[in-house]
Amino acid sequence: MAGNNVTLLRDFSPRREHTGWKNAEEELLWQEVEKARSEGRSLKSVFEAVARSTGRKPNSIRNHYYVRVRENPESGHCPAFVPFEEGEVRKLLTTVLTEQAKGVSVRACTLKMGGGDTRAMLRFQNKYRATVKNKPELVAEIVQELRNMGVPCVDPYEKRAQKQQAAVEHGADIVQSVAELVRAASAAQEAHRRIAELEHTVQRLTDERDALLKELGQ
Repeated sequence: MAGNNVTLLRDFSPRREHTGWKNAEEELLWQEVEKARSEGRSLKSVFEAVARSTGRKPNSIRNHYYVRVRENPESGHCPAFVPFEEGEVRKLLTTVLTEQAKGVSVRACTLKMGGGDTRAMLRFQNKYRATVKNKPELVAEIVQELRNMGVPCVDPYEKRAQKQQAAVEHGADIVQSVAELVRAASAAQEAHRRIAELEHTVQRLTDERDALLKELGQ
């Protein structure tokens, strides 16, 4: 989606005088709405994001959004959606971090939280990932609270660091393996060279022997 947004932004100029909505602007608006919905953000953040991208006023975008929703009530969009409250975010983090310690994936955990509904699962999953990315202090606080209580949990940053270390070690193993192959190839090449020299020597000695036998036969 981020790539699509970048493409759409090329069509916009903040200083342009706006009258009617262009298809690209309309598409960008709904993309931002879906993104905010999945991340549990407010509509206000949508209007502000689209305003920065298009140069339109947030209020103008807000009015256009509500007009479009009223015009097409079957579109699946609602006039507003509820963002995550702070308590909900903390509960989400607590649940996902403790479930991961039991071997449950983020997807499986958030799907259960969403009652098996994929749309709800994406809302929880995207909010979790956005929080881990943008609010490391809050995540670290929750992790510390859980550990203080003796509750097993996963630290997503430690897990990420472990994956990176594993990748580095794997890369080092590959480099070492390649180096060993190069040495083996060099050794094989040297062996072939020496074999060729020996074959040449044997052939020379054979020729000299044949020549000597020929002289003796005369």
